[in-house]
Amino acid sequence: MGLALINLFKGSLFACAALLASAAHAKDRATIVLAPSSDWQVRKTDESCRVARIFGESNQKSLVYFERYEPGDQFYLLVAGNPLKASRGDPQTSFGFGPDGYQHSAYWSNGNFTGFGHALMVNQLTILPVDTPAGTGPRFDPETAGTDTDVLGQQLRPEQEAKIEWLEVRRKGNAPVRFMLGSMGEPLATLRACTDEMITRWGLDLTAHRSLTRAAAPASNPGEWMSVRDYPLQLVRDRKVGLVQFRLTVGEDGMPTGCHIQRSTRPAEFDEAVCKGLMRRARFTPALDAHGQPITSYWRSAVSFDIAGW
Repeated sequence: MGLALINLFKGSLFACAALLASAAHAKDRATIVLAPSSDWQVRKTDESCRVARIFGESNQKSLVYFERYEPGDQFYLLVAGNPLKASRGDPQTSFGFGPDGYQHSAYWSNGNFTGFGHALMVNQLTILPVDTPAGTGPRFDPETAGTDTDVLGQQLRPEQEAKIEWLEVRRKGNAPVRFMLGSMGEPLATLRACTDEMITRWGLDLTAHRSLTRAAAPASNPGEWMSVRDYPLQLVRDRKVGLVQFRLTVGEDGMPTGCHIQRSTRPAEFDEAVCKGLMRRARFTPALDAHGQPITSYWRSAVSFDIAGW
């Protein structure tokens, strides 16, 4: 038995060995084009915001949803449905937004979604490239800081988002599947408003966060905050794997003052291990407001528990 290191990732810190440098496109097959069969549906919680839509009919019925756990350009993507199921193995897969959007060859997870069957789940996607490396914190624009026109944590502007109209999933050996999303302007605006509300529900100052001169940032290597020793022993024996999305409240002194699970594949022992390890070891340089003064803020990421080498 070999036990893979627990993978802690935040934007560009994600260094799982399974990350693909490229993904081969499917052989020349007719693209399966799926039109919407529902309106966009919105789901809000204290820790996440989601917009979801159903596509296709009958045995091609599929689901697409975008979920965010904080303001910004990145999102978690889930696509589910029979057209996405590979005939065998775990083929190379890519995700492309068009026209003229981002083409991702990314690390994905397989699963099942009730009512839709096979699902592909991808973390940390964007619909268009962004200039600032992921995980470096909110964009600060001194011209609009502290106003509603400053888009907290985002570089992409609404007019850019509105131009994206479809998502195409390509799996080696499968026909490409294109989801006709329609303009993404309105659904992404909904996510943006929801995550701004979420900041307030966390007890943080939304206006101050629009004008941060520095976001909370790790004071040491986050990859050393969790290790194999934190993998619950019984879950190793049971061959359980999991993904835990979390948020830490970071005080003015850079110390974590709270750990919050935003989304988890469970079991609950994974959640407990994450919070116990991070509250003990995580340290930060605090966020600074528009005047350069420390302010209570947050930092979020995810821990992947993965057993390999069986």
